[in-house]
Amino acid sequence: MKTVSALLPVLLMAHTAQAYSEGFDLTDHTSQLNFYHQAATDLTAEQVALDETCVVDQVHMIMRHGTRYPSSGSYNGIKSFAETVTEYLSWPNMSDTMANELKFLKTWNLTDLIPNPEIEVENITALGLQEAYDVGSTFRTKYAHLYNTKETVWSNAKERVVRTAKSFMNGFHGENWNSNLLVQVNNTDETLGGDTLTPIDTCPNFEGDESSAQTAFAEATGWQTALAERLESLWPGFGFSTGVALTVMDLCMYQRNFLGKDHLEFCQIFTDDEWEHYGYHKDLGYYYGSGYGVALAPTVGFPYAEAVTRLLNETETTYCQKIFVAFSQDTQLNAMYSGFGLNYDETYQTDAINATRNFRSSRVVAMGSRMVTERITCNGESYVRFNINEQVAPLPGCQSGPGLTCPLAAFVQYMETRKTAVGDFVTECASTGGSSELTIFENPVMNQCAVTAC
Repeated sequence: MKTVSALLPVLLMAHTAQAYSEGFDLTDHTSQLNFYHQAATDLTAEQVALDETCVVDQVHMIMRHGTRYPSSGSYNGIKSFAETVTEYLSWPNMSDTMANELKFLKTWNLTDLIPNPEIEVENITALGLQEAYDVGSTFRTKYAHLYNTKETVWSNAKERVVRTAKSFMNGFHGENWNSNLLVQVNNTDETLGGDTLTPIDTCPNFEGDESSAQTAFAEATGWQTALAERLESLWPGFGFSTGVALTVMDLCMYQRNFLGKDHLEFCQIFTDDEWEHYGYHKDLGYYYGSGYGVALAPTVGFPYAEAVTRLLNETETTYCQKIFVAFSQDTQLNAMYSGFGLNYDETYQTDAINATRNFRSSRVVAMGSRMVTERITCNGESYVRFNINEQVAPLPGCQSGPGLTCPLAAFVQYMETRKTAVGDFVTECASTGGSSELTIFENPVMNQCAVTAC
């Protein structure tokens, strides 16, 4: 009987692995698991530049929670992989078959990443809390002319989202902020209708299907099978399935999130082409799971979009609040983008990568992702501008203002037309109650008006 060592020369003949190339933008393909990073963009600074006379006079932000530990399902997959690695390394000569790219696994330990899974899985990390704090501090500085110590902030009730909001408040208001200023909104009560920060969860008729498109893409391109086969060539006998191969790619982000951004051991296993396919695989999941590939996505995302529009169109907002900040989760933000009509692709092919697509999940739903909507006054005229992860996101069909902004009057008309197109939340969702409008921003906790009129 031949030993593993005797088979080694034959088993490693297929080893042709190359890490992703120098200059390759890894974070533009790592989707929702990556720590926060500024989005890539196809626009130039000149295209989005504003005149020095332009001033922001109202601002809105909806933000995903900061960097978190894996979900329970993801953790179980990672744990299974780690246990298999430990078992195989205990076999005689098994480590001799490992290619150089995988030899770090000899000393790799899951407990270095997630030492206390009972309390860490599903929850936010120290990095995530720091991300939120930094956003709060930056917001306080950037919009100092709009800031008031009485600003109300809203959050859905998920623990990691609430903790993100609290850390933001520490950076925004300082460590001794009034706890009453953070309003938590129920995230599971279907009787709320669209009056929530988690509209997907309160819409009974909402049915996303991320896996079917991902499966079709895998079958059409063969990318997952080829990926698993190449990993098997790096460690013959391990038995890499397509599912395990995807878990190993996920570990690229988790390793960097928990141990530091320079920990690229898992990332460097994979090629440019593999990362591009991974990114598109994730894009398909979001497009068909919570984006335009779901008929009701624009419908459930519209209450937030409409609430922002109402405030942008008001000269005097309730209690004179000028900064409106809210916190939710990745899929909810994705639906809200579609509520506005941002990042639109009419179709999303599953037989090959569409290199010219508008929607890229890596640019809009990474950990800590945020959409900032600004009302900007230039020479007495008002305009609307969207920024997603620090990059301007022009509104399709309305970019005639300075820096690809949309004139406020045209924006309001656009949203009125869109309201008819997307349909009524309560009706389309078959809600058991509640409102089709999001009204929480109309009820700040404290009055900021110095006089009777704002």
